[in-house]
Parts: sequence; C-alpha cells; structure tokens
Amino acid sequence: MAIVTDLAQNMVDSMRCLLDSWCDGPEAGAPYIGGESSMKRLIVDTHASSCYFRTSAGGDGRKALVQITERCNLHCAHCFVSSTQVGADMPLAAFTDEVLPRLMRVRVQRMTLTGGEPFVHPDLLAMCRAVIESGLPLGLCTNATQTSDSQIAELAQLGGVHVNVSFDGFRPESHGRFRGSKASFATTVATTRKFAAAGLLQGLLSTPNALTRPDEFADLCTFAVEVGAQYVLMNPLSSFGRGVKSRGRLAADSDAMRAIQAVTARFADQLDVVKIRFPNDTLPLGGCDAGRLVYVFADGQVAVCPYLVFAARTPPSMYQDAEFLTGNILGPHDTVGDALDGYDFHQRFAVGDNPTCASCALNSGCGKGCPAAVVARGGLIGDLDAEQCPVAEPGHRPRLPLASMTR
Repeated sequence: MAIVTDLAQNMVDSMRCLLDSWCDGPEAGAPYIGGESSMKRLIVDTHASSCYFRTSAGGDGRKALVQITERCNLHCAHCFVSSTQVGADMPLAAFTDEVLPRLMRVRVQRMTLTGGEPFVHPDLLAMCRAVIESGLPLGLCTNATQTSDSQIAELAQLGGVHVNVSFDGFRPESHGRFRGSKASFATTVATTRKFAAAGLLQGLLSTPNALTRPDEFADLCTFAVEVGAQYVLMNPLSSFGRGVKSRGRLAADSDAMRAIQAVTARFADQLDVVKIRFPNDTLPLGGCDAGRLVYVFADGQVAVCPYLVFAARTPPSMYQDAEFLTGNILGPHDTVGDALDGYDFHQRFAVGDNPTCASCALNSGCGKGCPAAVVARGGLIGDLDAEQCPVAEPGHRPRLPLASMTR
C-alpha cells in the first residue's frame, strides 16, 4: 500500500485535472495548444520546461533543424557546435536534391535552417526559396550581424519565413563580450528592427550568463514588445560544445536565474516569456521528443536529437554519439526514412529508471526531464535529471517528500 505525504498528495491533486489532457503520460507527447495543426507546444504551464526546444511537430510528423554551415563570424562562449570562421558548408545541390525532399518523405512538417551562422552561407536565399516552394514553413536562427537589406527584402517577399535572433544580454559589455565582439550588439539591435519592420521577426533567444545583470532581461523584454516579437526564450548556459569549458566561469547561478524570472514576470501579458530549465521547485518535468526533433549536420549525419549528440561528445559522457545518429541523408540511397522510423528512443532507453523517480508521487505524470542533460553530466539515461527535479537536489537529497512503499 502506498502512503503518500500530505504535501505530495496536495501537489498531485492540484495537477490531476491538468494532467488528464496528456495521453499515456508525457512520453506520448504534450497536448496541442493553439497554433498551426503541424505544431506542438513543448512548453506547458503544468510542467517544468526541461527540453531545450519550444515546439515540435504535431501528429506523426517531425520538425527538422538543418545545419547548412559550420561557419560563424562570431565566437560565442556557449556555442553547442563550437563554430569558428572555418568549416564546411552544405552544398546547395545537396540541400535541394537530397536533404529537402528526403526530409519531406519522412513527414517533416516544419524546418529551421541554422549553423554556425546561416547568413554566411552563400546560397542561403536559394535554400530558403526551395523550402518555401516545397510548402514548408521556414525558420532561421541568426546572430543578425551578417544580413543585408536586400536579403531581408527577398525573405519578406518569399512569405512563410520567420526569424529568431540571439541576444545574450542587452548591453555591449554582456551580449557582445559573450559573443566575442562588443561591436556586434549595435548591429544585432539594428538588424532585428529591420527584421521586425519586414514582418519576419518571430522571437528572441537568450542564454543568461554571468556577464549579464538580471535587469537586462527586463530591457530585452521591453525591446521585444517594442519590435513585436512573439516571445523571448531563455535557457541557461549548458555543458555542450564550448559550454563545457565556459560553464564553470560564465553560467548564471540559481539566484540569478530566479532574479531574471522575477524581473520578466510582468511581461507575461505582452509576450510569451519562455523559461527553459530555470530553477524548479514544484512542477513535474516535461518529457523528451527525441526522434520527432531531428537534426541534420552539415556533413549529412542525421540525429534523433541534436542535444543528445552534443551531450555524447562531452568528456564525461558514457555514450558514443553514434548511438543517437541514424545514418547519413546524403548519398545514392534514401534510407533516412526507415532509419528514423525504426529508431524509438523510449523503447531503447528507460528514462527515469532510478529509485527517486520510482518512489515519487509525481511519477505517473512526470516526463523525467532531458536525457541529454543527464548524459552531459556523465550520467546514464535513466538517471535523475537532478537539475530540474523538484523532489531531489543535485546529489539526490530529498527536498520534497516522496511516496514510501510498504506492504
């Protein structure tokens, strides 16, 4: 017979009516919340936002992120792919003749072009045109320092394109220094205004860090409202890519993250303030959408989740990156569909397979968090996502009562 403490039971009761909208628990995916039928929101008020992504694809579809270049003109302290000014570009013909049609055959419903910095690719506009002509909505993630007025005009004329711009603070001394060029801040602000004026701007993406002051995020939200951005998405500096070395000295601590949450709360009725992996004291965790959020590297390798691959490449990892790759999309034979459809992450790995999750009153309604975050810390998939878990601190010391099992 399970004996659940009053506090834990109250938490469960208060969430039960909200959790009923989930099908077979979070592993089956969150409910659709507004927007296009092809989009699924991963950010829901009932769960801590543990996944690094904001949206996925609806139904049995997929969302794809395509790294069209490894190159970037900046040198950001947190870069997941450790981009420099040197690297490979995906050829235009490879993208239009192989990558795009093959992704569409595996039910990709939404696409984002990324890098590196996508605007350094010489054929970016032709790639964008190919995506739009295929009927897919298209996103671009950019530092907004390499974009010309003519490119903005052509993107606006295409229709169906939206742009997300990165701001890691809202001063040259924070954003610019974090990205390796203080002069970049003014250019990013000016170009973001141009994206907004052209109807292209969708959101602002930010990595809170030790160089920023909490009040800068209120300034960032004020700017977002001014230019008509739909959301400001913030997530902490994580141990992927260059973040492995920079996190110890540049990550914002828990107190700073809570202060940022406090100063941005007043903007909730003006835009979507999305807080990824912020300190979590009460909520069960979101789940993992690996296999539905695919990533194509510039060399054609396909990942079931980019963060699992980035995590596997960190020094503490107990996994090889090949465990999360399904082959190469480039080549004479189109095998990406069978490989992706045959890869079921939650059949291969048991997320939340640990004593804390097993004895927790929130277990049945909890998605167990992000396995990539666990892998990057040197853990096994199945270990507790201790950075996000509301019932145990890192080190797995209980901070909320667990359900105790007796016979």
